[in-house]
Amino acid sequence: MDILKLMIKIALPVCLILAGIAGWSYFKSKEPKMKRTPPKKQAVVVETISMKPGNYQSSVRAMGTVMPDKEIILKSKVSGEVTTISRRFVQGGVMKKGETLLTLDDSDYRIEVQKARSALAKALSNLAIEKGSQFIAKEELKLMNEASKGEVTATDLALRKPQLIQAKAAVDSAKADLEKAQLNLSRTKVIVPFNALVFEKHVNSGSLVTAQGILATLVDVDTYRIEAQVPPDRLAALHIGRVSDIDAIIHSQYSNQTWQGKVVRTTGKMTGKSRMAGVIILVLDPLGLKKQGNRPQLLLDDHVDVKIMGETLENVFLLPRSILRDGNTVWVYNSGVLEIKEVSLAWKEDGRVYVRSGISSGDIVVTSDLPAPVKGMALQLASGDRQ
Repeated sequence: MDILKLMIKIALPVCLILAGIAGWSYFKSKEPKMKRTPPKKQAVVVETISMKPGNYQSSVRAMGTVMPDKEIILKSKVSGEVTTISRRFVQGGVMKKGETLLTLDDSDYRIEVQKARSALAKALSNLAIEKGSQFIAKEELKLMNEASKGEVTATDLALRKPQLIQAKAAVDSAKADLEKAQLNLSRTKVIVPFNALVFEKHVNSGSLVTAQGILATLVDVDTYRIEAQVPPDRLAALHIGRVSDIDAIIHSQYSNQTWQGKVVRTTGKMTGKSRMAGVIILVLDPLGLKKQGNRPQLLLDDHVDVKIMGETLENVFLLPRSILRDGNTVWVYNSGVLEIKEVSLAWKEDGRVYVRSGISSGDIVVTSDLPAPVKGMALQLASGDRQ
């Protein structure tokens, strides 16, 4: 009996253990098995543009100031009181070439002309008398030679040649005095020398003007000048002084107006602080006086933005400047992976670059930013298409 109890005590734990092992084996065999697969590459979605070569005209942006191309301080050549004045002779008024700006009192000058004419008439009369006296002297000398059988010498003094020269000189002097008096009389009428804008006015009707007294400051309205500052390395591309219709587009910083200009020359010097090269641009008919319609007027001392046209770039690729990467490289989508290409630039402008080589027609350039670009990384077009 004791033996039986002992066997039960031994067999029961063994059976429980075997039953547990059998149950674990059963449930282990029914456990679902997980298959390990390599992780799939996550493609980055990107925006792109397709490249196509073309011909483009380069340009240079600059800032400048509108200045007169021709400006004079008009002075009176004679003195007198201002008697009449043009109604357009006001600050900001525009006057045509040959128009009378003002007139001075000419009474004294008319008297001087009359006196000069009288002096000339007297000199001409004296010349005529002297010619008659010379003729008489020649005849008297001839009779004396006949009486003395040719012993009298015909000297210049005997023939009154010095007196005739003196009379002729008096006539020339009287003619010069008359011309001077007539010239002074004509100068009492002040004429506008060119199509002009009255920049400053210094006299009014009734003003007493002295010789060399300032009347006005006039600016030629046929042409204005703009002095723009450009980087020195861009001068070679501007073709300064070439024959063309339009060399520059001028835009006012204070109004939504534009004008056309022509680059004619450089200033021949660099600016002191910015070390930029000065370029002269001429704007014809800046006030729009020769054209029909309500054309805007270009104002002096206006600060303007200038777009100067440069050389034509042929067979180049135009890219936004923002997608040009470090080291002059671009990111190219190539069959679902990233390719990094180094490019050679033909020109740079504000917001744009022109690529001469390094990419080909049909290349798909990535415009999106990539946090960690690596050659060969997986890409996906934003449209969802894979190539």
